[in-house]
Amino acid sequence: MERNYYIDWLRIIAILLVLYFHTAMIFTEEWDWHIKNDQLSYIWLEFNFWLSQFRMPLLFFISGMGTCWALKKRTPWVYIKERHNRLMLPVIFAMFFIVPPQLYFERLFNEEIEASFLNFYPSVLDFVPYPEGNFSWHHMWFVLYLFFYSVIGLPLFLYLRKPEIKQKFNAFIISNPWSIYLILVLPTTLCYFFITSESNRTNAFIDDWCWHSYWFLFFATGYLVGVVPHFINFITAQKRNLLGMAVFSIVLINFFRWNRMETTQETDALISLLMPLNAWMWLLAILALGKQYLNQPHPILNYANQAIYPFYILHQTAIVIIGFYVVTLVDESILAKYLFISTLSLVLSVAFYEYLIRPFGLIRFLFGVKSNIVNKKKSSVNKGYYHNENDKVAQPV
Repeated sequence: MERNYYIDWLRIIAILLVLYFHTAMIFTEEWDWHIKNDQLSYIWLEFNFWLSQFRMPLLFFISGMGTCWALKKRTPWVYIKERHNRLMLPVIFAMFFIVPPQLYFERLFNEEIEASFLNFYPSVLDFVPYPEGNFSWHHMWFVLYLFFYSVIGLPLFLYLRKPEIKQKFNAFIISNPWSIYLILVLPTTLCYFFITSESNRTNAFIDDWCWHSYWFLFFATGYLVGVVPHFINFITAQKRNLLGMAVFSIVLINFFRWNRMETTQETDALISLLMPLNAWMWLLAILALGKQYLNQPHPILNYANQAIYPFYILHQTAIVIIGFYVVTLVDESILAKYLFISTLSLVLSVAFYEYLIRPFGLIRFLFGVKSNIVNKKKSSVNKGYYHNENDKVAQPV
């Protein structure tokens, strides 16, 4: 039985990168965010542009793989109930208790209010959607979308897990290994070129259908890779080529951007093809490198697996609050502010989990963390993802 520790490691690393991405948003030129430093930087813009190419595709893809293993020992009803408890309940909880401080400090920063937080909070209960009002899911959009994809994709996932379908896919991939790129890359590339590239991303769910199609394809292909392990074997063997193509594609995109060539119709169409291809090259290269170098246990892995989801829920609130005071009260370089905000947000988020979430069953439940008793009983099998018929517990996000 093969344990896929590298998926756990990649999931943890990808969510940690979200912290550094969101901290950098305070300092990026051109891109708007909840609070902004008075001095902005194009260097941080380029850092975030690079991360934005594969950050969300990687998270959706890994979540799709985790969903594959979660369904192997669950009935559809148990699966949906578990997804609801681990995804939707934290979204609802966050909208009332985690996100409001972000909204408060954002309003303070923009000088829209002068009230205390206690006087501000009743406006959250007016249920007027952000930005007109103060009711929002903010960064929890990802978790909401993940729940939606988990439910609407269930008929497809149940079909793909049938033994005869898995056998056909495995046989086809073994005899036609290069078709992997067509199966994984082509649908998302066509979707982005014809649908997604013409739409502004809102993260508001209802009016975000062009991006739903794009994100769902990464989620669904992640599930498919979980079903057919020969995908990973072939991808791992191609890691050097994948990394080279990832670097080449981002260089080519930036060549057009930095020379301001993206405004022409032909170049704009080429960039619309390159963007999803670039996302896939980075995603597959990271997957292959993770399989090669991170597929091993570590004492910190089981703890981090439990902590990383609450960490995701908490991190942006910590960044906004700390960032508010740093950018309004401190006169330091961008780098010093960035390092201070990101480091303190990391430490406080982990400390909040350790002392205020982990010891209390109800709070763990609200943050989507499984019971410590259950974890102890399953500690011998719940330290990594599996991919055979005796798979145990998997944890997408």
